[in-house]
Parts: sequence; C-alpha cells; structure tokens
Amino acid sequence: MDRYLRCFLIITLIFFLVFSVIKPVIAESNDIVLEFFISSKPCDSCDEKKPIVEIIENRYNETITVDRYLVHKDDYEENYNRFISYGFKIVPAVVVKNNSAENFDVLFSYEYITEENLIDAIEYHLEGNYSYPVPDVDKDDLNISTPFGTISINFSQVSLPIITIIIGAIDSVNPCSFFVLLFLLSLLLYTKSRKRMIFVGGIFIFFSGFIYFLLMAAILNFISFVENQSIISYVAGVIAIIFGILNIKDFFLFKKGPSASISEKQKSKLMKQMRKIIKISSVPSLFVSTVVLAISANTVELLCSFNLPLIYTGTILPQFNLSAMERYLYLVFYNVVYVIPLLIIVLIMVVTLGRWKLSEFQGRMLKLFSGIMILSLGIILVFKYELLHDVFSVIYILLISLIISLIIYIIWKKKFKTIEN
Repeated sequence: MDRYLRCFLIITLIFFLVFSVIKPVIAESNDIVLEFFISSKPCDSCDEKKPIVEIIENRYNETITVDRYLVHKDDYEENYNRFISYGFKIVPAVVVKNNSAENFDVLFSYEYITEENLIDAIEYHLEGNYSYPVPDVDKDDLNISTPFGTISINFSQVSLPIITIIIGAIDSVNPCSFFVLLFLLSLLLYTKSRKRMIFVGGIFIFFSGFIYFLLMAAILNFISFVENQSIISYVAGVIAIIFGILNIKDFFLFKKGPSASISEKQKSKLMKQMRKIIKISSVPSLFVSTVVLAISANTVELLCSFNLPLIYTGTILPQFNLSAMERYLYLVFYNVVYVIPLLIIVLIMVVTLGRWKLSEFQGRMLKLFSGIMILSLGIILVFKYELLHDVFSVIYILLISLIISLIIYIIWKKKFKTIEN
C-alpha cells in the first residue's frame, strides 16, 4: 500500500513539475502582439506614449511581440488601412491581441495608453482564459437604453463631426458677414420684392460658402507640405491669440485702435457695389453682380474670419487620420454649418421685411464672444494642441466663453444702466 501511495505521490509531483514548465511555454507561444500605431510625421502625442510602450516591451521581453506601424494615408497606405480597420481615427493608438484567439483584441485610444492598462490587457491574454469578455478600457462609450435596445455611442468616433459643428457655428457668428448681408437686404427692402431678396440673398450665401471652402482647401493643401505639426499649431495659435485680443478689444474700445473688422473705407466700397445691385433689372446681370459682391465681401472679410478656418483646417483635421476625400467632405460639412445662420437671417428679413436689425451693441457682443473663444483656442494650440481632438475640450471652451461673455454683459449693463443701440 505504501508503495502504491509513493508511486501516486511521485506521479503527482512529476505531473505538477511538467505542468509548471509547460504553462509558461504555452503562454509564450500564445503569439501575443502589441501593435503600436504612430504618425509618420513629427507627433508630440506619439512621442509622449513611446516610453510607455518601451517599458512594456522591456518588461515582457520575448513573451510578447511589439510591432510599430507608421501611419499615413499616402506614404504608408497598408498601415493606414490596418489602423482604420480597428475604427481608430487619431494616433497614437495601441492594440493588444493574440493571433491565435480571434475577436479578443483590446483597443486603446490615445488617452488610455497607460502602463497599467497595457499590463492588464497583456495579462488577460497570457492567462489564456477567453471565457470572459475583453477588458472594457474604452471609457468614451455612452450607453443609452431605449425601447428597441441599448444604443452605444463612441465619442472617439463622433468627436470630429461634433467639433466641426461647434467650430463652424462659432465661425458663422461673424459680425462682418452679418453686416454685409444685412445691409444688402436692407437696400433690397426698397424693392418690396421678397422673391428678389431670396434670389440675391441665396446667391450671396452660396458663393460666400463656396469661396470660404476654396480658402480652407488652399490652407489644407498648403498644410499637407509641412512636416512638423507642432510648428503649424504654434503659428496658428499665435495668430489666433492676436485676433482674439483684437476682437475682445473691439468690444471695450469700439472703433479705436487696430481692429480685425472691416474698415470704413472698405465698407464704403461695398456699399457702392450694393447700391448698384438694387438698380439692376436684368436677372443674369443681377446674378453676376451678386457673385462679384460675394467675392469682394469675402475677400475683405478675411481678417475677420481667417483664424478659425486656419485652426480647424491646419490643426484639428490633421490630428484625425482621414483620406483626402474625407477631409474635403468635412470642409463641405463645415461650410454648410457656416452658412446656416446667414440663411436664417435672410428668412427673417424676408418674413419681417426688415423689422429685425443687428444693433451695434449686439455686433460688439458677438465680437466679444468670438474673441474669447478664439483666444482660448490659440492658447491651447500654443501649449497643448492635442487637446483639440477631444470634443469635450472644445465644449468646455465654448461654455467658458459663453459664461465669461455673459458676466461681462451683466457688468456692462449695470455700469452703464442702458445698453447702446
């Protein structure tokens, strides 16, 4: 009996020793791969995450494989296609996967690439227990319960459309554009023709948006030749800070000192063009004259509105790895958002026949709000431009700008008792 017991204990010990040796071998042969996607161009956020990946690589040594992929839609098309196949839009990004186990990839966007998160994902694969789901590391998902089931919204995927709407809407609240359009429509009131107002207003708005699109496309093409994104962001940030300060100054010191507004001389020239338009009876001539006015007005307005298109096209779009077609579609989307307030103005003027007008003080308030917003964006571009790929950062800037503008409005109203017209 003792002999059988000894044999059993020996066999058990041998089995335990063999299993303890084999288990690490199985873990090592799991073919665990960490895929690190970084930009092929200089990228501050990529440089920030490289040390973390190096620490992980040294820690696990030969247990895992670390593959680095340079991402660019033109120069590294295969890497780019692999990158977007995971649903990523922004570099850097990391995927921890086991090539022998499908559908258990752990994905990390920029903000979740931490040493702790990567270790958790690797240990998950090393354990080889795929009976439980992939670790939930994407905190950007918002789950909404509906009668038809749960809808999951991933903010890392929808952030660019939301940012486009916010920046485009802020850009559209432009006193310079409002001035030209409102003055043109006020002159057309003397014709007492709603059809003529809609015709001229519609042509003016369409070509204003089209010219704006061409301007942004030109910036986009220029930026594509610049290798260093941080330099672009710094230059755009400095320009934004200057324009933001000028707009804020225009609220407190209206018509005093340097300004980003349309000058009185330029206004006089535009007014002459508009007065000629209302006298034209021929439809083709009216069309051509309105197009010429739109070109002239938008050229003059460049100082008023150059900064936000530069920020969006030069620093926000490049942070998202988009194809050329996708970038141009986003420019179209931006300009659709940009012209919506102008369309609303035309409709209000047509319906009310001029009973609503933009007062001087309202124009100054618009410049104050846009100035604070542009100044805030400029500061971020100079010191930490990567924040602008996060939709919440843009929303916070918008809310802070609104709150500060409201506080200044209340103080100004109390100080001067009445609001200027």
